[in-house]
Amino acid sequence: MSSAGTGTTNIADGSATVGIQAETVHGDVHVYQVPPGASPEERFEVGLRCLSGGMSGKAREHIGEAVMDGYVTSRSCFYMLLALLSGRTLQQVPKEDLAPLVIAQQKLTGNVEDEWTHAIKVINRLLASLHERDVDFSAIEERLSELKDDRRTEIVRHLEMFLRGSIRDAMWVRALDAAKRDRCDRGRLERVWKFFQPEPIGPRVRLPRPPDTTIGSWMSSMTTTAITLAAIGHIAVHAWRHSWPAATLALALVTAGSYACGREGVEWRFRAERLRAKDSERQAVRKPPPEGFASRIDRQFAEYFARYVPRNTDRGEWLAQTAGVRQALRDEVVELYRESRVDAKRVAWLVRYLVSDVKDRWQRGELWEYRDRLKVPASMKARFALGVVALGIGVPWLIWGGLNIAPLSVVGAAIIALAAGGLAARGWSHIVLERKRYAADQEEADRLLKDRQAAFMRWRRKLSDKPDDREMARWLDCDRKALTEEAMQHYKLKPHDVIAHAFIEAPSTPYKRAHVPKGPWRYSRYEILVFLLTADGVRQMTVDLDFEKATFHNRRRINYRYDAVAAVQASEADDGHRTFELTLVNGHPITVQVTGPPPKSGVDAEDDARTVSQATLDTAGLGNTLHVLEGVAAEGKEWINLEREREQDRLADIMLTMHGDVG
Repeated sequence: MSSAGTGTTNIADGSATVGIQAETVHGDVHVYQVPPGASPEERFEVGLRCLSGGMSGKAREHIGEAVMDGYVTSRSCFYMLLALLSGRTLQQVPKEDLAPLVIAQQKLTGNVEDEWTHAIKVINRLLASLHERDVDFSAIEERLSELKDDRRTEIVRHLEMFLRGSIRDAMWVRALDAAKRDRCDRGRLERVWKFFQPEPIGPRVRLPRPPDTTIGSWMSSMTTTAITLAAIGHIAVHAWRHSWPAATLALALVTAGSYACGREGVEWRFRAERLRAKDSERQAVRKPPPEGFASRIDRQFAEYFARYVPRNTDRGEWLAQTAGVRQALRDEVVELYRESRVDAKRVAWLVRYLVSDVKDRWQRGELWEYRDRLKVPASMKARFALGVVALGIGVPWLIWGGLNIAPLSVVGAAIIALAAGGLAARGWSHIVLERKRYAADQEEADRLLKDRQAAFMRWRRKLSDKPDDREMARWLDCDRKALTEEAMQHYKLKPHDVIAHAFIEAPSTPYKRAHVPKGPWRYSRYEILVFLLTADGVRQMTVDLDFEKATFHNRRRINYRYDAVAAVQASEADDGHRTFELTLVNGHPITVQVTGPPPKSGVDAEDDARTVSQATLDTAGLGNTLHVLEGVAAEGKEWINLEREREQDRLADIMLTMHGDVG
């Protein structure tokens, strides 16, 4: 055994800094919440889910309240007993926690035996063996073997620290085999990352701006058009009197020229203005505000544009050429989703889609296709030019014919026609352009919404098999067993050589985290400390767990005697953030931040931060670890014998509660 202070001692070096890549609160899951007006049975079911999720403290609370309110069955009694003992030693069981067991045992007396009462008797026999010197462990093991697999697995999982001797070795082999089998079952490696993804918010597009056409503009255009037609009619009458064939031809030229200039001219102007608008929105590059939603969206676009580089394209060129596009898309997303309660991570799916769409269009050579689509063709210019020529010939010809009959009135009518006609052309041009612009914007919005809706549904389908919190808890429990086995193999220990063991689970930098309402934080990376107490001292192993890949990294080991533990403490901040510190006599501190920093403002709107922090501590094993190591720090190696003696009184209370029925 290494003496205190020897071996690898840099355990605390990387644990003092916590970095978060992302954090998520699932608002659509109600696994651990008791509905208003819940019946005792409903409260029991919530407690049962808490127990399977590793939150034994909450399980005791809910199951105990259900039993006290009258929900007493052999099943509820079995799980009440498991919750009472799960994750703590007998010394940690206060007498007041035995009250639900007293009520349950009184009401169950004389009931017909079933699988639950059989399992309770096995637990009673297991507890009774703790104060017996000569124990027939084979008989207890045989009783355990007679239980259904689920009941036996639950007893071993929650009461493993009460197993002794050969039964401990046998049950450990079974538990380890199950952990190896279940550690990556149900598609863990393909599904875990989805737990850390927030519920995506639905697609949105900019609503087209309604046409800027008022009743006044319509009235003005119709009035000026009527005046123009009246003036032209006056000129045409006099030109007809002078020469009807010439007047007819002149009117035909004026009509054809007006139609060609109006039709082609409006389309020309529409394309030019739309092209200018498209170019301008992709050329304006503005710096985002330093903090807030806009800044987070800007960072997402920067990250994904840097990641999604088209094939055979230089990254620098890609980023430079798409800077305006990136800014335009970023501005659109910020405008559409900038609300106080919208988390930027819920929009990340849209950012990824938009960036990948830009990449695909770049690779197809269609990124700037609107320029070709809006380019004014030569044929349109030619038709417009012919219209101008027709007007240039027809108008003077018509006026000349009228001047030969009534020069003064024709001159006046011509001036009125030109002035009113200009106003009418401007008015109708604005009306038509606005209607065309609105129709084009609506068509584009419909197309974008359809494409984004399809991308949204694809993302929803991809997240449809997101693991639930109990699956996450089960996988983490399998990781603990795998780590314990690795530590015991390294130190050449058998399960019966380990007098007691304890865990601490903390986030490892950098990490993603998420939780369901009232549930603990689950992390994508953990720092796990396992303490194995043996007759010779403490064996401690610390590893970094990549939870998404189910792999251990950066193993650190340290051994120390019981008298080498100087102090153990856990500090709690006002926000519920906990830090664990174990100090050896040589002054070396082992520091672990058990919970990450409190959530950012607004993220935990529906959950009290302290509730979530307490649930996280419940699953992290801090309570039992503190009890064990504080006892070691205060009493040294004698803690082992003294703890066994102290347990006898509490064991007697429990056995008395269960009427001593050990069958």
